[in-house]
Amino acid sequence: MLIKQKIKQFDIVRLIDGREGTVLEIYDFSNRPRGYDIELSEQEGEIVTVTDEQIDEVIWEKP
Repeated sequence: MLIKQKIKQFDIVRLIDGREGTVLEIYDFSNRPRGYDIELSEQEGEIVTVTDEQIDEVIWEKP
């Protein structure tokens, strides 16, 4: 699902497949979809790169 709110570094998100993790890095290039490196909560140290369409919701926002 496409997220309407702006996702920030260190926010915690839930992916559409149910996994949760922390946003470590954000990639925003004009000629490519916005991307995020997410460190998954369940798998310590496992980092995946996803797009907006793979994020279901922000479950915690960095203040």
